[in-house]
Amino acid sequence: MRPLRRPTRLAALVALPLALAACSADPVRQVEVRRAAYDATLQSYVVRDDPATGGRTFILDVLVGWQGGEPLPGLTLDVSMAAPGGAEKAHRRVWIETAGVDRGGEQITLELADLPWEPGDGFFVEVRSPVPAAERGDYREFAAGG
Repeated sequence: MRPLRRPTRLAALVALPLALAACSADPVRQVEVRRAAYDATLQSYVVRDDPATGGRTFILDVLVGWQGGEPLPGLTLDVSMAAPGGAEKAHRRVWIETAGVDRGGEQITLELADLPWEPGDGFFVEVRSPVPAAERGDYREFAAGG
């Protein structure tokens, strides 16, 4: 049985560089790999009423982290607002600059408006990965090729 392992290991050693080369030639895959190195965590949010307009502004403080690798110049975050029962009421994609994000993370402030917020609603923020092919046009980093 031992002689069978050597060709298997040899095949794996030959296949690995080929797989990595195929990955590096695919710009979409490159962006996906780079996006996967980021995470986003909602730290807090504030609802500001504007008596002059009757509208509301939502200020979200988000901690964006990066685990290393090749950084992206910017990143699209998925922001959802949900009712107390968990049903999503609104969804936004927000582009952020990531030049200052390092392995320690960086606090980013997002400002949103025109949401159907009611007391008890909450927000969720994430770096979605992988992004379905049909939705990549909504993510600026894919258009720029990373």
